[in-house]
Amino acid sequence: MPVINLKSINKQQVETVYTYRDLSLDINENNITTDVGLYREPTSTDIEISYDEAAIKNSLTNLFSTMPGQKILNPDYGLNFAQFLFIPASESMARMIGNRILEGVQKYEPRVKVVNVNVTVDEDTAEYMITLTVKIPKLNNSSVSFTGMLASTGFSFQ
Repeated sequence: MPVINLKSINKQQVETVYTYRDLSLDINENNITTDVGLYREPTSTDIEISYDEAAIKNSLTNLFSTMPGQKILNPDYGLNFAQFLFIPASESMARMIGNRILEGVQKYEPRVKVVNVNVTVDEDTAEYMITLTVKIPKLNNSSVSFTGMLASTGFSFQ
């Protein structure tokens, strides 16, 4: 009598459990299109997902990059860094930027607790180096630092 082996069906897949998940909306080499004749064809249709700390970094990047009024359903969301870009860089402006970041993160990113916001100014280049240290209570209270630059071209995490 023939025997059917079903052991391969019974294998359990080990799934990694993440606390936070977010879509990565950055364009990178995994979702770049290529020219094929008269149309552009995607080289990949995968949507990248970021998890835990990377998901929080995505959220903070969105907060830092969004101007209030840009999100129709949440018009107050975002940090207004534009007002700091075309005036002389100074220590007092750095403190104002730090306060804006602290208030914005506390209001719009409830998953983290701000430990420290450090904004240093380079008056010669009119740039601000921003270091944000946060604790993530649901991720074993791990402490994470994010560093970014605010310059005339806008804000970017490094």
